[in-house]
Amino acid sequence: MALSSRLAALSAECSTLSAERDAAIAQRDAAVQENDKLLMILSQFKRTIFGPRSETLDPGQLPLFTITAQAARAAANDDVTGGRLPDGAEGRGKRPARRNRGKLPEHLPRIDVVIDIESYICPCCGERLHKIGETVKEAFDVIPMQYRVKRIVRPRYGCRGCRQGVLQAPAPAQAIDGGMVTEALLAHIAVMKYGY
Repeated sequence: MALSSRLAALSAECSTLSAERDAAIAQRDAAVQENDKLLMILSQFKRTIFGPRSETLDPGQLPLFTITAQAARAAANDDVTGGRLPDGAEGRGKRPARRNRGKLPEHLPRIDVVIDIESYICPCCGERLHKIGETVKEAFDVIPMQYRVKRIVRPRYGCRGCRQGVLQAPAPAQAIDGGMVTEALLAHIAVMKYGY
């Protein structure tokens, strides 16, 4: 009799624990579904904020840059060799991207701004530095209604004595990091868009 009552108590406790376990599993499944839903909403917000934007150029605005539409298309495809792969490349790899990053029209006048180091003496051994190369970055610049390319040249110097020290003046701050426009062009665009 005591054994049967003990068995009944254990059976009741087991069914209670089973019900609690089922409730905890259902609660966990609901939390996982809610988490997945929130992650999906978060990814949609990230795509909205940081995703690509569709910006198109009105063909009527192309003459503003004194470049014909045909020249603009040719300049945009300078790095693609007529649909063929460059010499030495085999057909197994993927095709080169059709973008024109870093190439500005050759017909525009160029001005050079040289940013040099302060001293030509090697900080390691004290010998005179010699020029071993330079970094050239081109940016699209404007004098009101005259477009040009402003080249910022930063020579690099190396030491023949210790062959360790390479010096170069630091790059100037840019209005847009990694951009190809100067402050003058940005101001011109802002005034033309919002001022007039």
